[in-house]
Amino acid sequence: MIITIGRQHGSNGHDIAKALAQELGCPCYDKEIVDHAAENSSFSKEIFKSYDEKRVSNYVVPSPHYFGMSEGFRINLKIASAQFEAIRSLAEAGNGVFVGRCADYVLRNRDDVLRVFIKADMPFRIKCIMERKGLSEDQAKKLIKEVDKDRSSYYRYYTDQIWGDCESYDLCIDSSKCGIDGTVKVIKSCLEAIKK
Repeated sequence: MIITIGRQHGSNGHDIAKALAQELGCPCYDKEIVDHAAENSSFSKEIFKSYDEKRVSNYVVPSPHYFGMSEGFRINLKIASAQFEAIRSLAEAGNGVFVGRCADYVLRNRDDVLRVFIKADMPFRIKCIMERKGLSEDQAKKLIKEVDKDRSSYYRYYTDQIWGDCESYDLCIDSSKCGIDGTVKVIKSCLEAIKK
């Protein structure tokens, strides 16, 4: 099976994906998607990181007299395309857990994909980001809103679907209620039920 993990910022989505991959004995692809895409394109890892899951609208020139695309917008499209190709290539190699980057949509035509979304309540997320990044409560809340806005915009632009909407996923879990281990158990239980 291939598991894709969409996640709200501060929901421990990355840690859950890593723990799940370890339990299943398969690779976890998060920043590895960026690395793989960079290795197979003309762009550096730094360029990929600066455009990774960012709002596409940031790169459009807002002028009624401008009929082309800004250079930044063109780069965003090329970066996304390279990442999507990397996701397809890595999925062809076998089982894996894919984090973000529209992987659920990119791999939508495969029969072996379980699409998961991880959410959490705001106090939990704020605490998580404060601890992880050493930020104040206000700074953590601001960062969460910015990252979620970027991910939502990126997802909507490339999939024409709503990020975090249950219609786009097979399973939605609140990690603030289940914790990392509990969330992994829920996903594994779902996988076992599918196999039966």
